[in-house]
Amino acid sequence: MHEEAIDVKPFPRSVLIAAAALIGMSILFALSAKLWDFGATRVEYAPITQSRELFFKDLPDGSVGVVDARLNTELAALKPGHDGFVRVVMRSMARDRTVLGTTADVPFRLALHADDTLSLTDLATGEVVMLNAFGAMNRKSFEQFLAMGSTTP
Repeated sequence: MHEEAIDVKPFPRSVLIAAAALIGMSILFALSAKLWDFGATRVEYAPITQSRELFFKDLPDGSVGVVDARLNTELAALKPGHDGFVRVVMRSMARDRTVLGTTADVPFRLALHADDTLSLTDLATGEVVMLNAFGAMNRKSFEQFLAMGSTTP
């Protein structure tokens, strides 16, 4: 390569200062939001009208057992290739438990709220999945466990 090909103009100092200021302000805004809860969003859930605490356990034949936590009775066995939405949600929540290092002997709470929304809460991690967001058919796949018997909140 020849020396003539190299551009001898330095990078504009004003652009470097502007970039540093932008990065600094971003860090400042993120830090202030974290420290003073600025810009936080709160989700208010309607009161629970029915609920059931459940365990989801892998069975030797590849099925997933749905167990009532209070009665310690099996409500259903979800066969491989069926109830895919339930399996995906539970696999995702089990993965979150593993990542956070929480125990598997804390149940999940399936709850019907006063505004007719259905939620699944991981009592170990606090994660909440609003099941209505996934459509009526997917909601029904979980709603069946609540219909098998329910308790009040």
